[in-house]
Amino acid sequence: MARHDWPRVVTVYAQPASGPGWGNSPVWVVLRERDGTLRQECIQPEDQTAGMRHLYRIASEVHRQMVREARVALKGEGA
Repeated sequence: MARHDWPRVVTVYAQPASGPGWGNSPVWVVLRERDGTLRQECIQPEDQTAGMRHLYRIASEVHRQMVREARVALKGEGA
């Protein structure tokens, strides 16, 4: 993607989802539109690149830990 192309990728994270008898490994992409609005897209496993599939497990663990740390920081417990 050229530097001037829109939308721009803000961040990407791996967040597994599961329930009784099912599981999914989506990759979530947060995009910024030209007008500044944010939107989120989901990339399902069958549409992921080989690199996404390779990095998924570690990315999902880092995401989980960062969410936990963000909750602590937002409560003021991280200071």
